[in-house]
Amino acid sequence: MSYYKVKYGDISVSYLPVLDGGGMTFGQEYLQVIRNKTGKVGHIFEFCAGPGFIGFSLLAHGLCDKLTLADINPEAVKAARVTVAENGLEDRVSVYLSDGLKDIPASEKWDLVVSNPPHFDGDADQYRDAIRLIDPGMEIHKAFYRDVKKHLNPGGHVIFQENGQATTSEDFTQMIRDAGLEYVDVFRVNSAYVPPVRQETKKSSRAHALVKKAMRPVEMLLMNRTLERAVKDNDLYRWVSTRPVFVPKHMYYLWSRAPQSATVRAAS
Repeated sequence: MSYYKVKYGDISVSYLPVLDGGGMTFGQEYLQVIRNKTGKVGHIFEFCAGPGFIGFSLLAHGLCDKLTLADINPEAVKAARVTVAENGLEDRVSVYLSDGLKDIPASEKWDLVVSNPPHFDGDADQYRDAIRLIDPGMEIHKAFYRDVKKHLNPGGHVIFQENGQATTSEDFTQMIRDAGLEYVDVFRVNSAYVPPVRQETKKSSRAHALVKKAMRPVEMLLMNRTLERAVKDNDLYRWVSTRPVFVPKHMYYLWSRAPQSATVRAAS
């Protein structure tokens, strides 16, 4: 199979347009986030990784020593493994085909988990057609938070990039606490601070519902693979995707961590 390539530092990442859920564009904002929030750590895991745009970029820019990637899509996993082989990263990168965390060995321990996970609610058919976007009933998030603690080193961080058009931080607060994790913060980059916990009023709940309804036609366009391929399968898109990114204002970061007996282990 012939893959497209995007280069981060010395790592050339293999991908197909249909595998790009945003990691190649607004997902690169993670570089600034990790530098500012945790600094370099020993081992990063990218959840719902696709071909690993975020994880490989963090590795290439020296923000971890080891990287683990996992995705439910065999084509994404295949592309990530091509990147590992072509860049000689076998001793630093592991790639798993996994439904959530179910098929990842218990021996995997991480200092930081990053992801731009599926975040729009929907039904089973929509999930099947757009697994990068749809999380029916937020079950993917629930299972992740339920299972991740056993993989986190003491004080290990989870920093998810979420879509404010689809969710608010309150959608995940109880999941985080039920998992025995500490809710640290919620924030946006290059914008005003977002309070970590707030109670939605009836007015704000109605406003949120209206925004979600208004965005539904946009969601349906994003789920159209023919349109997506027309947009992404061209030299202009690939060129723009490697340039500095104009980050969508609706993306926010949800930060939690495991109970901390020590600070996050910095890589020596």
